[in-house]
Amino acid sequence: MGLKDIKIRMQAINKTASITQAMHNIALSKIRKSTELRTQSQAFITKITDILAYASQRMEDEHRLISEHEVEKKLYILLTSDRGLAGSYHNQLFKAFLEEIKDVDKHEYMIFAIGKKAYYFALKHQLPLINQEIIYNRDDITTMYFRHYAKLIKDSFMSKDIDEVILYYNHYVNTATQVVKKDKLLPVILPKEKPFKETFIYDTDPLVILDQTTDIYIESSIFSALADAKLSEHAARMIAMKNATDNANEIVEKLNMLYHRARQQEITSELIDVVNGSNV
Repeated sequence: MGLKDIKIRMQAINKTASITQAMHNIALSKIRKSTELRTQSQAFITKITDILAYASQRMEDEHRLISEHEVEKKLYILLTSDRGLAGSYHNQLFKAFLEEIKDVDKHEYMIFAIGKKAYYFALKHQLPLINQEIIYNRDDITTMYFRHYAKLIKDSFMSKDIDEVILYYNHYVNTATQVVKKDKLLPVILPKEKPFKETFIYDTDPLVILDQTTDIYIESSIFSALADAKLSEHAARMIAMKNATDNANEIVEKLNMLYHRARQQEITSELIDVVNGSNV
């Protein structure tokens, strides 16, 4: 490899390193906001669950939304990002999901894909995907964006088109660790005899409260899982970009040594030529 080729390669890798460093910094800046969002959403889910549990304890009959029953068809809500460059973030999720469904007939489950990666993953493996278009998973997630889908999921569950709804996503453990998690969304499994620190006063029938609160619960649970997955995504991308930057800098350092060694050899060759020429 000539000196010019080495220099061109060093410049190209330095540009790559500057891009990966910028992406690392962006992901790092988003982690704090995502952490706050996840904490707030989880606190809200806890309160909504208490309201549901309080209402369920005052109902005389069992209700499909909060009782176990025979499962004939499942709906998996698969949550992913729209973008790559996040290390093993998607690979570990897809590998775990394929393991989950490997012995299950395709007529026994459906997939609701949120995120560009999930949509194309389902198409690639010819899985029973129910959404006909990509549902983008942007960084500025809001509950309003998924309200329509939450109602459709609940209506399908109540009409017995599906018997169980499961959220499948990457759960944030710490900056270096994200694990695949599956949460049962429907039916809502509530504690039968949970003591409450506060009393809820209803001005309507507990059945009505259960029905209306479940809408909020489904929507908020999807949002909470998305917030968790989004935090995992930023952490995974930050680590991946840091590793990429470190690798690029290491290659540049080796190329720099190679460049100086080649330069030294070239100078030595030129000096020998000069000396040999003077002796002729």
